[in-house]
Amino acid sequence: MIEYKYRIKGENMKDNIIININGEKIIFREGGTVEELLKKLSYDTSNVIAALINNEIVELSYILKNDTEIKLIKTSDRMGAKIYRSGLKFLYIVAVKELYGQNTKVELKHSLDKGIYTRIDFNINDKVVSDILAKMQELVTKDLRIEKVTTSRKDALKYFESINEKEKVENYKQMTNEVVTLYSLNDTYNYFYSLMPTRTGILKSFNLTLTKDLGIILQYPNTFDGQISPYTHLEKVLNVFNTYGEWANRLHCNYVSDVNNIVINGKIKEFIQLNEIKQNEDINEIANEIKERLNDIKMVLIAGPSSSGKTTTSKKLALYLKSKGINPFVISTDDFFKNKTETPKNEKGEYEFDILEALDIDLFNEKITKLLNNEEVTLPTYNFLTGEKEYKNKPVSLTNRDLLIIEGIHTLNEELTKSIPRENKYKIYISPFTPLGLDRHNHISTVDLRFIRRLVRDYRTRGYDAENTLKNWQTVRKSEELYIFPYQKEADIVLNTALIYELGVLKTYAIPILQSINYKSIYYPEALRIITFLKYFLDIPESTLPSTALLREFVGNSYFE
Repeated sequence: MIEYKYRIKGENMKDNIIININGEKIIFREGGTVEELLKKLSYDTSNVIAALINNEIVELSYILKNDTEIKLIKTSDRMGAKIYRSGLKFLYIVAVKELYGQNTKVELKHSLDKGIYTRIDFNINDKVVSDILAKMQELVTKDLRIEKVTTSRKDALKYFESINEKEKVENYKQMTNEVVTLYSLNDTYNYFYSLMPTRTGILKSFNLTLTKDLGIILQYPNTFDGQISPYTHLEKVLNVFNTYGEWANRLHCNYVSDVNNIVINGKIKEFIQLNEIKQNEDINEIANEIKERLNDIKMVLIAGPSSSGKTTTSKKLALYLKSKGINPFVISTDDFFKNKTETPKNEKGEYEFDILEALDIDLFNEKITKLLNNEEVTLPTYNFLTGEKEYKNKPVSLTNRDLLIIEGIHTLNEELTKSIPRENKYKIYISPFTPLGLDRHNHISTVDLRFIRRLVRDYRTRGYDAENTLKNWQTVRKSEELYIFPYQKEADIVLNTALIYELGVLKTYAIPILQSINYKSIYYPEALRIITFLKYFLDIPESTLPSTALLREFVGNSYFE
């Protein structure tokens, strides 16, 4: 480690600054960029994509003006991976437009199986995919500069009008800033709601896969092992996205600016009701199918990743079944968590609540078996504040009941209910597959949506602050990859629990919670990213929600609580 106890003085070095990086102190010129600083380091920095300065993530084009400490962010880091994916999206868009013209409509619709599902406005075949892939690789090999450009809002409006990207024009019209930031690559301009790499050369790992419905999956390395997994076609999940996308299109509500205009025009109450009707109709269709198969189905299993709305969905489904003369009994696997003292821990000594082993499986099977045998049992309730099961409920049995509804993140896993024959089980996979985009090139992440839901609910029901939820989220995500997503294919049906309007409601709760994080916290950059994202949505008051709305599972005052 090199130490400098004083600043070197001299006529030609009066502007020198000292940079502390990875325990090494380096004399550097004032006004130089982080990217230029990397060239002075003696070790490999080829996978460095950004930097952390004063607990703020900055691009490598950031200009250094003062003595400071820098932490380098690599493509394998969680925040670095997000920047990598943003750069990859821009690379893909530019490749398509250079091949087929600047006015070619490219849409990045949503996430799908560790990739981004995209559409292009002409007939796609294997050769088109191969040509786009080759063009992307060419742009990477040239190591082109991705320029950050500051321009007037008026000029940005003119540019996006000229290439017929109307939703971006609407976004800029709703902004109050007179100066905006764009990114430029080979004379194509765009904006992204995240930081960007400074050069294409770092974007070396990606793949394209043609889907059965002639979309293209833009695949990127996952954040857990850095590998690109082979694409698995999830027909039922894709159908749900497409169905909801068509429905949103009929309502002329494809982008955030469309929802904001509904708020501005005072029509949000009606729009919320339309969303609720659509979701309730989907649940009613499932209830009809269960009724038709009631001779075989003894157990309905509802699973999905964290904050999908499993509790409300299960209780709503129970009501619809009752309306058809069916008498169900609802159980949550969350009430079968092991006591906190018995909960498994990861290698860091942290509790892992989202793995199958966190459940008291023996107790669960004992209670379920007795219920199915028409025996009377006392079911536990898990107290998240004390971390212990409580037995305050009255004994229950399935006498005069037709079936069980069981909800929990692991219920599609046969290990949980292996004593029950598969033909007696009806499996439902749920998740909020939002059809809404910020614009055609910036889709709304299902992961971000679920995190925001969880943040609000954790604060309200579990007494967790934002830092606690952020700390637990990576463990939750890892568990989902291992124990939930692989079982999507086991589902008999996939249900979308997204509500197009919901982020306008959630932001009114989430932003104050996130703002409580100290700027020195390691979680501050992620909190700032989500706050910035949420500010694109106009506020929607919670009072506009019906008591039966799924969103009330997170914001409170639900009919089902």
